[in-house]
Amino acid sequence: MTTLINFEGKGYNDYECLQQAKILKKVMFKTTEVKSGRGKKAIVTHKFIFNTEADDEVRDKIINTIKHYENKLETIPNTNN
Repeated sequence: MTTLINFEGKGYNDYECLQQAKILKKVMFKTTEVKSGRGKKAIVTHKFIFNTEADDEVRDKIINTIKHYENKLETIPNTNN
């Protein structure tokens, strides 16, 4: 069972729900550069700003929500839009 972020009751249509999920993705997937080592041997890695187990679950929900609404919008025929 995939879990989704619930946008019901907010007054959004499917397209707006997709846009809101993409905004959440920009926030939750933001990274910072972390330097380890010194001098020439320094290695720069990217680490999530929000980095807890609960945040990992939220990232999964965001990805599932985006996939759900993209699939939902693909199935709508263009003649009705």
